[in-house]
Amino acid sequence: MKIVSLQSVGLGAAYTRGDGEQIIAPDEIYVGTTILSSSGNSLDVTVTEINYQQGDFEAYGFEIYTVHTSDGHIRVLPADKYIAEWSE
Repeated sequence: MKIVSLQSVGLGAAYTRGDGEQIIAPDEIYVGTTILSSSGNSLDVTVTEINYQQGDFEAYGFEIYTVHTSDGHIRVLPADKYIAEWSE
């Protein structure tokens, strides 16, 4: 199985509607799509792969997602702040 998308929990962009109600839109990352900046502009970088990793670095256990992109970079996200969608 592999991860096809991530959705943030408690993170994202905050918007205020016309009636004053504040809405928080979660960050969403999908394999095969372009990453957007915090202002909603395309970064011209495509997500190629998302992986889950669990580690014990310097006696601190933690879980992360690594997001691999077309520009050769790997972005590291905390697993406790994202929900992964898995697929075959």
